[in-house]
Amino acid sequence: MWQGRRQFVFTALVAAGAVLAPTAPSAAGIVDESKQVIEGMSSRVLSTLKSQGLSRAQREQRFAEIFRSNFDVPTIGRWVMSHAWRNADPSQRKQLMELFQAYIIKTYTIQLSKYTGEQFKVVSASPDGRGAVVISHIVGGGSPVVLKWRMRRAGNAVKVRDVVIDNISMSLNQRREFTSVYRARGNSVDGLITAMRQKVAQLDRK
Repeated sequence: MWQGRRQFVFTALVAAGAVLAPTAPSAAGIVDESKQVIEGMSSRVLSTLKSQGLSRAQREQRFAEIFRSNFDVPTIGRWVMSHAWRNADPSQRKQLMELFQAYIIKTYTIQLSKYTGEQFKVVSASPDGRGAVVISHIVGGGSPVVLKWRMRRAGNAVKVRDVVIDNISMSLNQRREFTSVYRARGNSVDGLITAMRQKVAQLDRK
């Protein structure tokens, strides 16, 4: 449930992926706004990475704020947890969503400690159905890594719904991983919750 190069690339920008809006804004409007969201998010991430003297808890708090403000967390979480989410009662859903966010944020904090000066550049943005897709590159330390950010309306804001790296959807990849753990625990929602708690505790000890 928990993996490499794609994971680092994803976390290095996520720390900075579906319900669509009732009425779609103009294509140009959402494209421009999507580009601004990704540029702003990357700027905040790089600023945090370059900040000296921050404790792990402080970095984790900053990344949590960036993640929650730029990603459609509820939609991504529900989709990623798939069958477990549909079979969960309200109390279990609350625990699943809290643990999903804790797992993502703590993973990002650890992975981002590997930052070695890579730079982030937005190269294009275009319509994508009723949303937009933003193409960006991570440069430094070898060939550029190409990312596609799928953006959608979430309430009054445009947020990240998914990130595609090397033609692999990170949301789909995580969905498969969570589904695998859920099935390994006998299709038990409580079993998945226990596994997630164990993983979060492991991350806290790293």
